[in-house]
Amino acid sequence: MSDEKHFSIGEIAARTGITVDTIRVWERRYGRPVPVRLPSGHRRYTDEHLVWMRRVAEAIALGRRAGEAVRADDARLDAMLAEGAQEPCEPAAVEGLYALAREVQPGKLRARLEELWRDLGPEDFLADLLSPFLARVGRAWADGELEVRHERMVSEVVSDLLRLWRVEQPVEDGAPELLLATLAGERHGLGLRVVALCCALAGARTHVFGTELPLEEIAAAARELRVSAVVVSVSLATGGIETDRRLGELRERLPDGLRLAVGGRGARGVRRPLKGVDYLGELAELRRWLDALNR
Repeated sequence: MSDEKHFSIGEIAARTGITVDTIRVWERRYGRPVPVRLPSGHRRYTDEHLVWMRRVAEAIALGRRAGEAVRADDARLDAMLAEGAQEPCEPAAVEGLYALAREVQPGKLRARLEELWRDLGPEDFLADLLSPFLARVGRAWADGELEVRHERMVSEVVSDLLRLWRVEQPVEDGAPELLLATLAGERHGLGLRVVALCCALAGARTHVFGTELPLEEIAAAARELRVSAVVVSVSLATGGIETDRRLGELRERLPDGLRLAVGGRGARGVRRPLKGVDYLGELAELRRWLDALNR
């Protein structure tokens, strides 16, 4: 009997972050992925499909059209992903952290991250170390080098530290107040925590509502808290046309004077910027946006 894993369309959607409807559209429009047929007649997907779909989702979030990414052969897909890769300024430190992730060493990973936070300072730590490290983990997860347990362990360790560092930041009276959340269907909350810490470091008061918040709830919370802006984090797994559509709907639900920004690695994949939405693809852009908000 073969040891190859088989996943239903719902299972493969949950593991990749790609919706069931999107997978079916790809199959119908582009002829990929091609599921296998079990003796029972059920359609199933393999580990090979899993890795391929994660890589395609990353390419789309980096700005490629779905048809281009889905149709690309392995070499072309590699080239697409390489174009969006971020080179770390501390490559040895990034590889050291990655080794701890592969070995599933949460205590050592946390201690090393705390040490680097102190040594590098907040801005260099976030831009030059943490962002490349998370990109390294994300790429390895997409390529099948890391399993779910590795990715979850890294997410929990980093999330705990980001929360701790955020609440330690002083907030002055009259500081701008921000609501931070992800849209429904976005299960990745780590980018949101990074953005929240950046906002706190800039002196803003942050209200973090976590992942998968419906549009009407984001709009209601923004009105009730009377925030200056709403910041939505978009991961590589969900950046694309459907997210663009929902951001446009959120913009319509928010008051005209309230700013809406979208950050995270998936924000870079937007093809046509929406009116009334600020796109913050890199941490440097987020810092400039926060400086302007404070003025």
